[in-house]
Amino acid sequence: MRVFKRLAVCTAVCLLPAISNAGVSANIALVSDYVFRGVSQTLEDPAIQGGFDYNHESGFYVGTWASNVDFFDGGPGDDGADFEIDVYLGFGGDFTETWNWDVSYTQYMYPGTVSGVDLDYGELIVDIGYNEFATFTLGYSNDVFAVDETGIYYGLGLGNPINDQLSWNANIGHYNLDDAFGDGYTDYSLGLSYDIEQFSIGLTYHGGDQDDLFGETGDDRVVLSLSSSF
Repeated sequence: MRVFKRLAVCTAVCLLPAISNAGVSANIALVSDYVFRGVSQTLEDPAIQGGFDYNHESGFYVGTWASNVDFFDGGPGDDGADFEIDVYLGFGGDFTETWNWDVSYTQYMYPGTVSGVDLDYGELIVDIGYNEFATFTLGYSNDVFAVDETGIYYGLGLGNPINDQLSWNANIGHYNLDDAFGDGYTDYSLGLSYDIEQFSIGLTYHGGDQDDLFGETGDDRVVLSLSSSF
């Protein structure tokens, strides 16, 4: 794990000057906990994350993103998953000057799992946005969490600058996992981010009733982040 983290940081830093071409961008982040839709993906431990994106002027884009993960704390039930690698592509555009849309497909992959364990699954995501203030998200998977059942996520994200450096964000979502687990949950988050040159410091509170399905990894929590995009 430490070797991976050092390699990831070194690779990102070394490649930054080379990816400054138009249409290509990179991002890297350190977070105190990797939280996805209200649930910790690292057993409440820190994560290093990063990705690369290519955006074409037509609206087409493709990218990849990775993070360390940990779903089990050793023992006979450990699935062996230590990394998540996402590959995605999509297309977006504008309805009007104020409304925009985006359709994408993401494949979530977890290499290195133990024999007989497959956690990979895909999701179709549709976003409808109003300016840069509000985004409604619909995510659909017919194999959510690789259990061969349907999962549907409905989300609303809000955000706006307070001044040139400080901004706020808020999200609320409902994950319909009735087919997969016989139940669903609602999650929400409230956060602030502060920009310092090319870096951003974030502080986000995550809450909801996801702990009914996921136990301690779904508990309410505060996450601190340091990120940068190039």
